[in-house]
Order: sequence, then structure tokens, then C-alpha cells
Amino acid sequence: MVALLVACGSVDGARQASPEVTDSTQDASQAQLSILGMDEATGMLKLHFEKDGRGITYDLRLGPKMSYPPEASELAANAELPIYEVDAQVLDGAGQPFELQIGGDSLLDSSWSFPVVQGFDEAGRLRDIQLMRAAVPALRALRLPIGLEQLRSSAIQLGLGVETRAEKQEDATAVTVPSGSVKVQAIESGLTSGTSSVVKWDYRIRVHDLFGGAGEHSSVNLRGWSASTSVVFNANSCNHGSCANNSNNSTKCTMSGFLRDDGTHTRFFYIERSSNTTVSGGCTTIEEWDSTNALHGSHNCNDDSELQVKAIHADSAQCRDCGSCHSFGLHNFAPDCR
Repeated sequence: MVALLVACGSVDGARQASPEVTDSTQDASQAQLSILGMDEATGMLKLHFEKDGRGITYDLRLGPKMSYPPEASELAANAELPIYEVDAQVLDGAGQPFELQIGGDSLLDSSWSFPVVQGFDEAGRLRDIQLMRAAVPALRALRLPIGLEQLRSSAIQLGLGVETRAEKQEDATAVTVPSGSVKVQAIESGLTSGTSSVVKWDYRIRVHDLFGGAGEHSSVNLRGWSASTSVVFNANSCNHGSCANNSNNSTKCTMSGFLRDDGTHTRFFYIERSSNTTVSGGCTTIEEWDSTNALHGSHNCNDDSELQVKAIHADSAQCRDCGSCHSFGLHNFAPDCR
């Protein structure tokens, strides 16, 4: 059992509340989950999880109900699956994001942006990523106001989505496994001392069936890799449905090879990083499940995935009202990896 310490405050203007506290027999100094701030009215939740001397912070924002929610059979099998869009970022002890999740076509909080992934201790980063999985029992025990339950469910999915072995046939050493294990110790023994950064990128397209197999919902997981071939950053799209890291998805394909970083240690996903005042991205055409409107053009989740793949490969902003975003043909299934 994981110890749970709930400390409620008014961080970032959040109103005070008194959620239920779940007791544990373990020493709370070993693992504890704290509420830093929450606001049911605006759909905001901040949590801090600490274990073995390291801590990570969850920052979550609640969006609208999904256009492509999990089907009834999926929810019956797994009640933890979210049905609302959620933006999330998970930050290390220095405040650097290492996990980013975008629920819809743009970030809900305009102060968020795609980070520059550099200047971190790689061995510590690998441990921080695994802390998301270690936090799952505490997140399951956490009791929140009903209006914030979707945020808790999304935080659980972040932990369940942590890879125990990165899917990459080209490099058998590409692993992200729990700290303290023989494999992590072997990886850490080969890490360069000092700070690290992302040097290459790849992505996976994640899918699950819709309409009894007549279509797919798709989303994209962009991964940043270090020189030591460890995944040190993840960005996940959700495309108005289940996010790329959600446990009801499977991997349709993984990009072959790697895309080299150009020295900026960041990459276009579909979020525009050219403006400090506007955080926008995704298609601006009307969203429709079949993406076939002949009058104005439209897009669905699979068009968004196609747009994201193009942005990743080109490392540049893409047209948001033409091309993939202005579809006149049925696009019920996910694109292939390029």
C-alpha cells in the first residue's frame, strides 16, 4: 500500500476543501500524495507526489466531454477511463515538464507551451517518469469533489501509460524501467555526468476501435530520446477522445528510425510555438466524426493525427484549415506512420 498525505491549500487561487484521506500502514515519508491546489469551478487540480527523495507535480485542466469517448463496453471493463478532455503536464522538481497531454485542438491554459527539453539530470529524469506509475495506488485512493474526478482518472492513465520497455526494434537498449532495477542501473552507469537533453525524436500512433470496428479513434505519442537512448520526454495528443497514453489504446505503428533534433531540444507537435501570447493548434475546420462535409470541409481525430505526424516530420507549423484539416473524404481509420 502507498501512503497518502492530502494537504489542501489555496495555491493559484484554488478554494480550500477537505477531501477524504486514506490511511496507510507505510511510512508517509516513503511515498505521499499532496493536493497543492484545486478549483472545481474552473476545473483545475494540482498534485504533488513524493517517493524516495524525489517529487513530481501534476498540473491538470478539465475540458469538455470527449467527442469520441470510450465505448460502453470499454467503460464496463475499465471504469477508470476518462470521458472528458483533459490537458495535463507533469513537472520534475526543477519545474521542467517531462510529460505533456493535450485533450483537444489547443491547450486550455494559454500560459502552457511545448517545452525545451534540456538541462536535466538524466538518471533523475528516468526515476521521475517511473514515479508516475508509482503514484497510481495513491491516486486511486484519493477522494476529490465529483467535478474533479475526471482529472484524477487522467492522472491514473498517465501512470498506467508509462512504458516498461520502449517499442523500438532498432535499439534493444531503449528501455524505461523502475529505478533500482538492474536494467536502470546499467543505463545510469553509462550516462554522461552533468545535464542532458533530447537529441532525437520519434512517435507512435495509438488507436482503439469505434462503432464496432467500423472506424478507429487515433492519437499520437511523440517521444524525446537522450543520447543514451532513453525516453526522457513524452507529448500525447488526445484528439477529442482517449489520449495516446490511455490504457484502452493499442499501438498501430511506431515510426522507423529517429528524427534528429536540430539543437533547439523542442519539436513542433501541432502547438504553435511562434507566439508567446497565443497557444493554438490542431485543425480549425469544423470537427465531424466522418470528416466528409462537402460544403466547408471538416476534420476528425484521424485528420488531427495526420496533421501531428506532418508537423513532427517537418518540425514546423502546418496549415490548420487546408490539407489534412479540410477533408472531403471518409477518414475513419488512423493514418500509417511515415
